[in-house]
Amino acid sequence: MEGRVDIVLRLSDGIVTDVDIRSSRPIQTPRIFVGKSVGQLLQTLPLLYSICGTAQAQAAVTACEQALGLPADAQRLSAREKLVWLETAKEHLWRVLLDWPGFIGLPTSAAAVAQMLLLIKRYRYLCYPNERPFVPGVMPEVEDGSAIDRIIDEVEQLLRDQVFGMPPAKWLELQGCDALFHWAETSSLPPARMLYYLLEKEWESLGSAQVRPLPPLDQEFLHQNMEPADADRFIAQPQLGDGCRETSPFTRVRHGPLVSAVEARYGPGLLARFCARLVELAEIPGRLGATPTGEAVPDAVAPGELGIAQVEAARGRLVHRLRLADGKIARYQILAPTEWNFHPSGVLAEGLVGLRAASAETLRQQAVLWINAIDPCVGYDLRIERH
Repeated sequence: MEGRVDIVLRLSDGIVTDVDIRSSRPIQTPRIFVGKSVGQLLQTLPLLYSICGTAQAQAAVTACEQALGLPADAQRLSAREKLVWLETAKEHLWRVLLDWPGFIGLPTSAAAVAQMLLLIKRYRYLCYPNERPFVPGVMPEVEDGSAIDRIIDEVEQLLRDQVFGMPPAKWLELQGCDALFHWAETSSLPPARMLYYLLEKEWESLGSAQVRPLPPLDQEFLHQNMEPADADRFIAQPQLGDGCRETSPFTRVRHGPLVSAVEARYGPGLLARFCARLVELAEIPGRLGATPTGEAVPDAVAPGELGIAQVEAARGRLVHRLRLADGKIARYQILAPTEWNFHPSGVLAEGLVGLRAASAETLRQQAVLWINAIDPCVGYDLRIERH
């Protein structure tokens, strides 16, 4: 149901001169919700979208609440966002503790990811004893705040033991490239070994592509591009007026001190992007402990008609849009971050063009690292062709 991405690199004299990216992601899948009730939609959607299922559910219920005319609530939004951040932590742990060790010949272990899954389950139950966080209007029911704090402490301890070798907040205080390199050289943990491997190979700048972050998108832009009958063309290969854009952990944290220091020295290549994933992971305990402030005020929508939600999922911004008619789904659309980042002319392609290596094996390794840095939400196939 989730499809794949096919990536073909074409070489000339050992240099990647052309990249062909084709997606078989079934963007028409949301049409199965047409004619269903909101309840049926919210029950079925997690079964169809297992990758970043929490973010998908958050986007779906938020869009439904808008379309139903339910008032936004800061506490409700914050509780759901924290579930999404926990899911993001799990997804990042998968990359840094399962993918990264495999790239550099270290043993992989799923124990930390399994532990995070248990922590997510406990956190979710404490906030929602009825286990229904993604039902329109449902509020969190936190009776024991100290139990929530203990789970956040366990998340922090997990990151300390398995990823950073120090409290995540302390790791975030690393001052510039030299401090990061010292950590990479002296820590025996797989994430540090991965960064040190990039330094040894002198692949810090590999894949550097022009950074064009996806800006905030207002309702009017999304309506204009997702309302027409041929909107599937935009959803399959989205662009702004001036071209392709990127939405990723890197674009979310690149202006922080550590990532900006790496980018200033090496450009927006592998090192900056791997560092960005670690930075966002280290920030998550603080996000979980934050108290919601102010009021949640969504963009204006017409009650009973249109709902649009934008959620920052692990891989980038996820958009759900629906229209109701007589209490049933009349139209449902999903725009995932992979469509922006794996656009045929987007950040993935731009970073792959120009790669060169002494052997096909090394070239494939470089390409796989860049693909992992951009991180599709589906599987992919990579093929290398010589002219």
